Amino acid sequence: MAEPENSRFGAIALFMNAGMLVMITGYQITILNPLAPVMVSLFNQTHVSRYGVPMPPSVSISIMAIVNSFIFVGAFIGGLATKFLLGWFSPKRVMQMGHVVSLLSILVMALITGLTGSYEVLIIGRFLAGLSVGISYNLPSLMVAETSAPAKSGFWQSTVGSCDIFGLLLGAVIGHPRVFGTATLWPVGISLAGVPAVIYLVASIWLPESPFYLIRMKRQDEAVEVLQQIRTGTKGDILEEIARMKSEMKNVEQVGIKEMLTNKGYRKQFFAVLVVYGNLVLVGINNIVIYSDQIFLQAGIAANNVTFATIGVFALSFIASVFGSKIVDRFGGYKVNIACNGILIFAMVLFTISQATAHLAPSAMPYVAIVAVAIYMCAWSGGSNLAVFALVGKLTVEPTRATVYGYGSMLLWTLAWFSSFIPPYLQIGLGAYMLMIWVFFAVVFLIYHLLLIPDTKENSSEEIQAYF
Repeated sequence: MAEPENSRFGAIALFMNAGMLVMITGYQITILNPLAPVMVSLFNQTHVSRYGVPMPPSVSISIMAIVNSFIFVGAFIGGLATKFLLGWFSPKRVMQMGHVVSLLSILVMALITGLTGSYEVLIIGRFLAGLSVGISYNLPSLMVAETSAPAKSGFWQSTVGSCDIFGLLLGAVIGHPRVFGTATLWPVGISLAGVPAVIYLVASIWLPESPFYLIRMKRQDEAVEVLQQIRTGTKGDILEEIARMKSEMKNVEQVGIKEMLTNKGYRKQFFAVLVVYGNLVLVGINNIVIYSDQIFLQAGIAANNVTFATIGVFALSFIASVFGSKIVDRFGGYKVNIACNGILIFAMVLFTISQATAHLAPSAMPYVAIVAVAIYMCAWSGGSNLAVFALVGKLTVEPTRATVYGYGSMLLWTLAWFSSFIPPYLQIGLGAYMLMIWVFFAVVFLIYHLLLIPDTKENSSEEIQAYF
């Protein structure tokens, strides 16, 4: 059998499914970073109109922390809902729902908040945006796995991560005060997140369903038609791929959470995956992507230059994400995660030193801080963010994967909320040492990887499970 390839139409379909919703996710998470001064001013105006007095700084800090972190509360619910929605609808229909919810959140945040100035409405809008974020975490990867030619699946999975980082960069650019980050144009900046959603919803009229889904629904003739659209090759090649898909879909009894916790091997596997998920967020990534402007401001960068610094750092991280998949493919998720944890620790310590000794070289240390954040973002975007998917896939087996993914995503979004809510208070309370809490977690995760997680590149699935 000839190795199946994606057709031109198949590549377009993969990009639409892999990139659009994830790009919106990155954009939604970052857009309020450069808009923070505008939002605080808006909250103050609302408070004055309601109560006749300016909003106390402590209250505005708390409200911004809630606004920024509430997207992950929605993501927790959205992640849970995705599993149930996929039991009722096709992956394509659930993807469409994610985009519709994203448009609804934009309507609430840009239009209603823009008209009323209500921070309560903005919080609701962020929650709705989080629902689509929860959907975007697993569904694009699922769509890639079920529609890409096997030989190109790794490339398209890495595209998911790159589109997320591109969304972060785009949010920083659009939110800049010289673009749409002004008191009058910020609703337009938020509304632009709707462009990819509209493009997807229009294009989805012609996008195919997942062939795996069609086979599960006993619609094999349609699955053959879809594969003829998204693959090159003969009818015989297509039929052989259908047979391979069927062999992959053999019914396997799923392991529940009770057995996961009582079986020693499954339990070790379960906690290893939870550590990998925790490693993704508890190294302080949300502290950087959501509050980088405030970090650079405190580091001594001029207020009119902080967003430029953020844009530069995010641009470098996007480039790193493009090349990172080749590194993960060559060395494996295990080694990449260990190496990147070491780099993250170095970058955060370098940043801390630059702040603690700023008085010794006040003109140079702000730029050292930018370099430290750039090193951090490149390591996370080009390594940690890509390695986690490779690691989790290798650490689990078919009977445990659904349970581990489900509970792992619950932990992920809980920790994401925590790590996006507390940074303003760390900045106030710890000052130059605000990143040290994340250094502690990164060291713990590094030690756990070295001692209790096997090398997923050097060992087979059977050897990994025997290790556990």
